[in-house]
Amino acid sequence: MIYSVVPPLLFFLFLLDYANCFRVNLPTHSNNILSRAREKRWEVPCLRTKVSNQCNEDFMTLAKGVVTTAVLIASVSFPANAVSGGGLDFANLDITGQDFTGQSYNGKDFTQVIAKGTDFSKSNLQGCRFYKAFLVNADFSGADLRGASLEGTSMDGASLKDANAAGAYFSKSLLDVASLENADFTDAQIPDKTLILVCERDDVTGNTRASLMCP
Repeated sequence: MIYSVVPPLLFFLFLLDYANCFRVNLPTHSNNILSRAREKRWEVPCLRTKVSNQCNEDFMTLAKGVVTTAVLIASVSFPANAVSGGGLDFANLDITGQDFTGQSYNGKDFTQVIAKGTDFSKSNLQGCRFYKAFLVNADFSGADLRGASLEGTSMDGASLKDANAAGAYFSKSLLDVASLENADFTDAQIPDKTLILVCERDDVTGNTRASLMCP
């Protein structure tokens, strides 16, 4: 928010210096400046004569400074905010082995994150994006993964036990998950060839099997 205030502030300072350059004499004792302006014209001596070379040079130097500063501010890039939930995203970060248990990360971006052995158990990960993330041995047991994107991930040894993955998006890496026990895959998007092999797993039984609509 502060960066939206800087350009107007610079412009205001620019105008103040510009007025000082031309030595505009304004009354300071008036209670009603606008009415006095109508009754009597203020004298602006410098405007009645040719502007000095020094004044011109000062004006050009300040103008260049304002333009340069504005360009630098506009070119600064800041970290992207999360899609929802506030705070920063985790895309491209290394969060190996960290503890993310029992927290809400609704809508966060974990694209290409390195999360080997990271604990996401019982966390709210609704709508999170894990595209091409390295999730080897990550723990998603009991996590809320509804609508999350886990396409193109590496999930060797990861756990989805008791996870709610309804409406989530998976790729063939789902086959490498260590446990799918009691997970909910209602309306999850899984490649047809992968789904056939997932249905053959020993831990795909009961409600998990029903949510996958396995034959």
